Amino acid sequence: MDLLPEELLADILRHLPPRPIAVCRTVSKGLRAVIDSRGLLLRGLRGIFINCVGQDEPYFFSRPERVAPRVDAGLRFLPDIGWREAVHHCNGLLLVQDWEKLYVCNPTTQRWAQLPPRCKGFGDAEHHVFDPTVSLHYEVIAFAEAPRKPKIPIQPDIQRPSWHERCRYYTQEEIQNLPSALRAKYDREAEIKGLAEWPPSSYAARVFSSKSGRWDERVYVREDDVTVTLTDVWSDPWWVESETLTYHAPRCNAVCWRGAFYIHCRGGFIIRLSPQEHKYQVIKTPRLDNIFTPPRLDADDYLRQEEPYWDKEACLAEFEMDQELLNNRKPSMHLGKSEHGIYYTALGWHQLRVWVLHEASDSNPILEWELKHKTDIKPSFLQHYLRKDRKKAKKSWSLDRGTEGSDDRIDYGWDSSDYGVTNVEREDDEYDDDDRYCDMRDDMDFLGYHPSKEIAFLGNGFDGFAYYLGTSKLQYLGTFFPVGCCHSQVAATHESFIYTPCMDDLLPDNT
Repeated sequence: MDLLPEELLADILRHLPPRPIAVCRTVSKGLRAVIDSRGLLLRGLRGIFINCVGQDEPYFFSRPERVAPRVDAGLRFLPDIGWREAVHHCNGLLLVQDWEKLYVCNPTTQRWAQLPPRCKGFGDAEHHVFDPTVSLHYEVIAFAEAPRKPKIPIQPDIQRPSWHERCRYYTQEEIQNLPSALRAKYDREAEIKGLAEWPPSSYAARVFSSKSGRWDERVYVREDDVTVTLTDVWSDPWWVESETLTYHAPRCNAVCWRGAFYIHCRGGFIIRLSPQEHKYQVIKTPRLDNIFTPPRLDADDYLRQEEPYWDKEACLAEFEMDQELLNNRKPSMHLGKSEHGIYYTALGWHQLRVWVLHEASDSNPILEWELKHKTDIKPSFLQHYLRKDRKKAKKSWSLDRGTEGSDDRIDYGWDSSDYGVTNVEREDDEYDDDDRYCDMRDDMDFLGYHPSKEIAFLGNGFDGFAYYLGTSKLQYLGTFFPVGCCHSQVAATHESFIYTPCMDDLLPDNT
């Protein structure tokens, strides 16, 4: 085959199903280069599925394609269920749920399957494992939930405010006024139970297999002694019962990488599953203590900007409130994969930290996190939002709901190069004091990583950007403001999933 021109070889390989292509990919570096460069097995980045708060179906933010196959971004091939959201994506298959049902679907082939009802007690954080280089079958995994922190039951002899009577447990405000002996008793119980290690050495999960067509219980055995405690899980600011959580937390992501499955968990750890061996390993995530600095508002500038509308006393009170909201904002953490493997990302306001996981090897038998990148991207965001021609800027991505037509200003030639980007490395005196009052949020959303290049996709409000880790540059892509939504706070970005199409599957054709 070395004598064949690459184009002819690629044309021959295009006629093979995915599994033989995967076998050919292991034969030589030359075959692997031909297959990967032309996306013959797994296509490259196609777009990002985004769940927004209060919206009845996911949105698809993407670079429009003029060539087939077209992705049904609206998932209109699924049953008309009225409400749905993306739950997880893995190598071209999308896990979707409605109120009660789960579906596995391929937005490219438009094939799908409805899963049997789920078992209670295993949480609603399902992830699916699909690796077409190994098999076209898939699995959906749901692990047992971590035990909840003990709570003080309602005491019949203690009177409660009428507006709290429907609550099954005491509010944090009520707990402070309970008898000290009662509080001490349950604090002690929580302390003792919180010392238990988590996850357990034998970790139970419910697994749906497309081979068997049913849910079965499976036990994964821990390979080493690395664990966290239940106290670590309970103290996670995004834990489901966190006292600082003001809305439903986004799901933790999971990714496939070189035959292993990595699941981000609450409590500062990642599970590395070996699906074939039914074993797992705990990897602690990098510590985030004091790595972010809350931005400081300037009171004089705040007063100057608000002077036409408020008296000074009211304005100062609102200034203190805004500063407190900034100080109390929790950093967000994300697991993903890109050019060099597994990436762990932390965002605080406009500050970014990125770590890359180094797998164990003969020379280094310990898994290690390397801090790959750290920066404050606010200057580049400011540079974009202060441009006078910002609203006329050409877009390379758009919000695709599977309808015909496109924006005339969409640039179909986006190739993930850094042409036309703005540099993040700027001096503070390059913009004036009014910069803070431009149309820019106080923090940003992390949308995901390019699967093969060190590019992070970020959102500010509903504006999408590509941030290049290698050059510290920012590129505006376009807007993904939800169709028909009149207010950004009603539909804040909640969860997102990088989508890379797969051209084949074993899902039934329900058309």
